[in-house]
Amino acid sequence: MDDKPSRIKITIYWIIAFVPLILLLEVSSYVLLKKTIPSRITGRIGERSVEFQLNQRKLNPDTQPQIVSSSSVLKDKNEFSVAGARMFHPFLGWDYPPDIIYQDVDNITYHHGSLGERLTCSSYKDTLVATYGDSFTYCANARDDCTWQTFLAKRLNQNVLNFGVGGYGTDQAVLKHELQKQIHTKIVMLCILPENINRVVNIYRPFYTYNDPLQLTKPIFVKKGGELILVPNPLQSVDDIHKLDDPAFMRELSKHDYWYQLDQKLPDFSFPWIVSLFHWRDAVLNQIGVSLPSAMSAFLKPHYPWNLFDEDYPLSVMRHLVDRFVINALARGSFPIIVIMPHKDYIQESMDYGINRVSRLVEYLTVQKYSFIDAVQIIANMKPSKSKLEEMYQGHATAEGNKVLADILFGQLRQLAPSLVN
Repeated sequence: MDDKPSRIKITIYWIIAFVPLILLLEVSSYVLLKKTIPSRITGRIGERSVEFQLNQRKLNPDTQPQIVSSSSVLKDKNEFSVAGARMFHPFLGWDYPPDIIYQDVDNITYHHGSLGERLTCSSYKDTLVATYGDSFTYCANARDDCTWQTFLAKRLNQNVLNFGVGGYGTDQAVLKHELQKQIHTKIVMLCILPENINRVVNIYRPFYTYNDPLQLTKPIFVKKGGELILVPNPLQSVDDIHKLDDPAFMRELSKHDYWYQLDQKLPDFSFPWIVSLFHWRDAVLNQIGVSLPSAMSAFLKPHYPWNLFDEDYPLSVMRHLVDRFVINALARGSFPIIVIMPHKDYIQESMDYGINRVSRLVEYLTVQKYSFIDAVQIIANMKPSKSKLEEMYQGHATAEGNKVLADILFGQLRQLAPSLVN
């Protein structure tokens, strides 16, 4: 007669005993997920549909592309924003028109020349270098007299052209160089910020960065039959911009976009957190691996998670772009140099964990015997303090950061091209 009450008591006991354990596991799983899965990844979940993008355009009509004519002077921050990124270009996606002058939200004025290049505060007789890349090449948030091209020109006593464009992928930078057949300089630099590999597999900017004011498409290289084929900019004219409001057009775009396709594959990030942890287990282990003590690297070499340089398709695109750039530069009689552009996060990462996230690209450049400058590793080897890095970077490089980079490039140029640099 006493068996039944005893079994009930035992059951209640185990339930009470397991509840704290389950709660502990839930809390631990949540903390582990939040600490190890980057917010830039978890933030994508739930906002990854074509319908979401269409709705964002309706909610933010002020972010529509603007067409700006040559010789424009824009000084109204509401008329133009974010480093000139809204200027439509039928081939490149967007670009700076010739002779434009504008101010950004920080009241920094940007002046451009007749070729759309950002002007440096130098006027030497000869021009030695042309530079191509994104906003770190363009030197966003720095005055014209504080760009690394201005500082480098002073060291070289020759002009350095700045063809960087805010928001550019390496593909757009390479295609812009090809488009400017009239530009002939003895040295030409393709400047690659490590993050740029994320952009070469992106065709519509908001598929990569949600809520981005740069709501435009760009050309992209995709694999077809074992080869990389250029898919031209889907918006061929100003009249095509309305297509961004067409669900069928947007779904066609999404087929080519790495980030849109990734979003469809990401597991849920929600309660119960133990289940989420199971689904994200590989990503969590990869992230933990970054923080392993260096003594353990002999057993399990850490690598940076969510790094597209470790994925074959994005890396193959970047290699193709580098090859294409070198071939075209040499055909024009220029000496091509690849520059791995620095940022404090990459520098600190290299110092803390001994990780070079672009190592596979560096290996390729070395094997191909291409001339390159890994400014991230060079600065990391200098072991700057955190306060020094903060002085050098506030989002983009500060004047101090641009000075440091210019000094590095000058020293490296003297080694790579001694006959061209005094």
